[in-house]
Order: sequence, then structure tokens, then C-alpha cells
Amino acid sequence: MPRLLDYPSQCAELEKMARLESPPPATFEPASLAAPSSAATCLVCGASPARACLGCDGVAYCGDPHRRLDLRWHAPVCPELRRIADDLACFAEHSREQLEAGLLARARRSAAVPTGWDDWLGPDLSPALRRCLSDLATRPLTLAHVLTLLSEHVPKATSGTTAVHVIAAAQRERDVSPALWLELERLFPGRRFAITLIGPELAAGDLGPAVRVVPGLYRRALWAELGRPDLVIGYDCGLLLYPSWKSTMHDLRGSGVPFAITSYRGWEAAGEARVLRAIGAVPLLPPAPNPFASLSARRSTTIANDLARDNAFLSAWR
Repeated sequence: MPRLLDYPSQCAELEKMARLESPPPATFEPASLAAPSSAATCLVCGASPARACLGCDGVAYCGDPHRRLDLRWHAPVCPELRRIADDLACFAEHSREQLEAGLLARARRSAAVPTGWDDWLGPDLSPALRRCLSDLATRPLTLAHVLTLLSEHVPKATSGTTAVHVIAAAQRERDVSPALWLELERLFPGRRFAITLIGPELAAGDLGPAVRVVPGLYRRALWAELGRPDLVIGYDCGLLLYPSWKSTMHDLRGSGVPFAITSYRGWEAAGEARVLRAIGAVPLLPPAPNPFASLSARRSTTIANDLARDNAFLSAWR
């Protein structure tokens, strides 16, 4: 499990990200500190006991001087850290099966392809439950959004089955209920879907009649085994981080198969777009905010005051 960087290194990383994309403005100053606890350590100096921030209970400081030193980075994210804690409590209160059943019941109230979370979830949920349900459905709904936007590039297959390869798939993709993937067939009547999850961390197997898992890195040579896809999609696949992507992107560029990628942040999406243009990929959808990004933020495992949302930005290429 990754550990937090030392505080100067965290600040250096936050400075880099601030130069790429301005952090959200702080709308308030976080509340004061709780009573000292021997279970807590100061984010800035590592001293213990330390006092948790009463605004979020997500960071702690040895005292007010270090709280104020960290205020520049903590104030903008303090409310979101509280919401993350609320979301974790919501997930703990409800089983995944209960959440998925409620999500599907809401989804099936309308046959239309949704254009945003309001269409899918409705207005009558608690904020935490709304965020949790969006986190469960962000991947299938992002795929539905891509299929709608790229309808002329992903026509209905003559076989009747639209083959989708999900590349760089990891546990979060594997955890998506097959029933949620199969909602695509309800949203696009007359089409069947075959979803194949491909990723180096996954174990082979079938999750249902329409969802298959294949371990390994994605290469065009896999088409001999899996068949030519109608669409390729990668969720938060970290194109800028891993050199192994170079071969995959060269394989997909110019193949005639459209591919979509999502990104956690705007600057990441812009950087990925520069890389793809440099190798000759043609944009079908320029990077833009994704209306089906998860509403539930995820906290960095290495930087205490850094967070992001799954599938926040979306682009598509050929």
C-alpha cells in the first residue's frame, strides 16, 4: 500500500499540479482542531499526539501553527474530504448488492439514454447516496455516452453484437456488476454487447454471458483471439505514466477502430491529447468534462490534500 510522501514532497507535487491547473478556491477556513489523540500524527512534522481537523477529520496537526502552514493546500479540499468520509460511511451502511438493486430500479424508470446523472438517478436521493450510486455506474454510463456521441463511428454491428474492449482494466472495472454493463442493451434496443476487460492485474474468467476477463497488456495481436472490436475504451488509464502504452496507442492509431479514454484531471487529459496527436491519432471527441464522471471523489494515497474523480474528462480518437 503506498504511503504518504514526506510533507515537503507533498507540497512540491501540489505546486506542480497548481501550475498545470489552478486548484479550486477555498470558500471557507476549516474549523479548528479536535482534542489531541495519540492515534493521530501531524501531517506537517509527523509528531504525535496530534489533533484532527474538525472540518473533515481527514488530516491532523500538532497544533495551530502547522494547521495554518498547511491552510493553502487543505482549505480547498477540506469539504470534499468530509464528503469522502460520508461516502465511505454510506458504502459501509449498504451492501453493494443493495446499492446496485436500487440503482437499476431507478435507471429502469426511463428507456431514454441519459444525458447526465439527473436523468439516471433522479433528484430525491441523499447527497451521499447519490455520489455512491454514481460511483457504481460511472463506467457503464460513460460507455453509453461515448456510444451516443460516436454513433456514426460505431454503427450497429452486422452481427448484432457490438464488441467493446475495455483496456487497462483493473479491479474497479471488474467490480462493475454484469447487470450494469447489460443496461447498455436496454438503452440501445436491438443491440447486443460483448464486453471484454483486458488488464495485466486481472485473472481470466467470465463474469456473465456478455462480460469476459482477459489478463495481459492490450495489443492489436489480441484481435486474432478476441475478434476485432467495434470500440475500445480505457478508464483513467494513465497514458502519461506508463511507457507500455506506446505500443498500444500505435496499434490503435489508424486501425479504423475508435478508442476513448478518460482522465482524472483536465491537465492530464490535455497532456494525453498532445501525446496522441504527436503519434498521428485523429481526434473524434476533444478532451471535455464527462457528464458521467463519478460524483464521489477519491483521495490520493501519497498526497493528503489531493483528490480526483474517476472518469472526470473524456476524449475519443481514431
